[in-house]
Amino acid sequence: MMIGLLWIIGIYGACIAILHAVHAWLRRKGTTAGTTYFALITHNNQTQIEWYLRSLLFFSWLRGRQVSIAVFDEGSTDETLGIVERLAAGRANVEVRVSEESLDAYLEAHQDDSVIVHQLSRLGVDEPLPVLQW
Repeated sequence: MMIGLLWIIGIYGACIAILHAVHAWLRRKGTTAGTTYFALITHNNQTQIEWYLRSLLFFSWLRGRQVSIAVFDEGSTDETLGIVERLAAGRANVEVRVSEESLDAYLEAHQDDSVIVHQLSRLGVDEPLPVLQW
């Protein structure tokens, strides 16, 4: 019985090593799945923005996908920008832009990439956030 258990553990360990080797090889070749880019347009969304950003970051981490989030603000007068800047402070994949005019430049720069644009400023206080699937 002990030999069978050692075989199971050995095969499991070998599979893990092979999986990591293949992933490293694909990463060096540059053929891993690309980054999904999110462009969020906000205006006075302090009650939703933290939850929205944390959910995007958590589920991308959970699924093992790379995301880059750009937040475009339309002149918020509440704490929306402060919340976004606090969350973006330690992360390279979250950036804050203050003007919606730079959205066109952002979309043009990422025209060959997968970009999901979501306008949070249309959400009302009582309206639930949409479910994101990618």
